[in-house]
Amino acid sequence: MFHKIAQPKVRCTSIMIDMPAREYLALVDDVYRTKQGGIVGQRAALKTKTAKTIRDRMVVDILKGVSLPPLVVGVLVDSVAYKAALLDVESREDFKKFLDELGDAELSIIDGMQRTTAIHEAIEGDVDAGVSDVRVEFWISEGANSLIYRMLVLNTGQVPWDIARQLEAVYRPLLKQVEGAVEGAVSFLSRDDGRRSNLSVNIYETEDVVELLLIFSSRKRELNLKDQIAQDFVRLDMIESSSHVDLIRYFSEALILLSELNFAMATYEAGPSHVGSLTRYVAGKEVFRGFPAKAGFIAALSIFLFDKPGFDTDWDAVESKFEVVKANVNKLIDKIKEAQTPEEKELILKLEDLEERIAKHRVGASQVGRFEREFFEKAFSVLFEDSDRIKNFQACWLAY
Repeated sequence: MFHKIAQPKVRCTSIMIDMPAREYLALVDDVYRTKQGGIVGQRAALKTKTAKTIRDRMVVDILKGVSLPPLVVGVLVDSVAYKAALLDVESREDFKKFLDELGDAELSIIDGMQRTTAIHEAIEGDVDAGVSDVRVEFWISEGANSLIYRMLVLNTGQVPWDIARQLEAVYRPLLKQVEGAVEGAVSFLSRDDGRRSNLSVNIYETEDVVELLLIFSSRKRELNLKDQIAQDFVRLDMIESSSHVDLIRYFSEALILLSELNFAMATYEAGPSHVGSLTRYVAGKEVFRGFPAKAGFIAALSIFLFDKPGFDTDWDAVESKFEVVKANVNKLIDKIKEAQTPEEKELILKLEDLEERIAKHRVGASQVGRFEREFFEKAFSVLFEDSDRIKNFQACWLAY
């Protein structure tokens, strides 16, 4: 069996073949046993009584030779290997040779962890078992976003985790790309590693990055992910947005720009002349320590690039708009870094104005996060819309 569908617009090729179960297990053995399917956060073999009962029945059926639904394996390769899959692979034998020569390609079990476990148990329980061949659909791509798109489409009708946990697992390849893009200067802390307070400016909690991604794709500064209807619309936003190859790159660059601004601000510590007037923002790192400022920055940039929710995006104009913003924001970043004294840095950051404006608007404790998201979205909207005229942050902080 061999079936191939090339999708050059999304840089992805789907190939389905049948193969002996043992051969499949050997192929995915490393990612199955040591990397939980190759996707951080992927469900391992479920251990509940109900799950075990269902899997025991599946094992019995496998030993009887029952055919399973196709398993789905993602293959992330470099551009040379991808072109080989797209052009040279025209038969089952060609593709098996392609798999043998993959080398450093990244495999991930997109769909089929529980079936893989059942196959393992069936073969380990009876080494002479005549297990039926399995059908495997391989999604080969040179871009992580194409695999992400496939995962989202595949999992939309399932409810294995809450939406944030789903996307934390699904978007891990993207987070790895962002980490690599800043040469290890920024790292991500998974929920599985435990939440920590007072994180360094170069560490972002993965769950927060996932929410920033949802904000970026939906162009909304606030999302109620506990609302099932909101979850459904966010999934649709993500599925539609992920079909645009560039959106993932834009988010990566947006996160890098946020990180670079955060690093620059973190070089400021209040000097003697500002200690009395600053209480909350005595250090520049305090601006983005809270999530609302990050959310406001990403929401404002997303709206600037892609227009307000409900309006069609002019994708042809996005690249040039982003280049202008990056160039002008980087000028501000350079000015902050070049300033030698706390007083010189404060002339650029204007944190006294920020603290005064934040303190002026008193809201209930339960509304602080919502108010600050709105405040920072408006502030950073000025930064992006008037980036060529901004000399310091005063106009930003006075926007609300």
